[in-house]
Amino acid sequence: MIAMIFRLSFGLVGGALGFAQAWMPTNHLVRWIYTDRGLKWGVPIAVVLVPTHYRLGNMFQGQVEGGGSNWWWLALAWAVINCLKFISVGIRTPFVWVYRTVRHVLARASKEQPIIRDAPQLY
Repeated sequence: MIAMIFRLSFGLVGGALGFAQAWMPTNHLVRWIYTDRGLKWGVPIAVVLVPTHYRLGNMFQGQVEGGGSNWWWLALAWAVINCLKFISVGIRTPFVWVYRTVRHVLARASKEQPIIRDAPQLY
């Protein structure tokens, strides 16, 4: 019984994450940032988008507290999630960039070293 509950819960969460990855534009941006070409843009994008989503969240919170429609909660949740997402991007991308740069340098260095083979036996 408990195994079935866990399986259904994981299936539901997996479906929700799959939907979010497919249809939320900010997730497309985050996936592009973590490519080799987009890593250099991680921190500048985070510097621009974190304050933007924070201000939007404050605006949506004002609407909720001012007695507006309950649909503002959805917009507030969206702004908070995106703000946290881009804080994570801003913190992680420098480390990922250093890791991948070191990995590429080591791979290039290993390709340039000649392969030393045993000398052929003469007898």
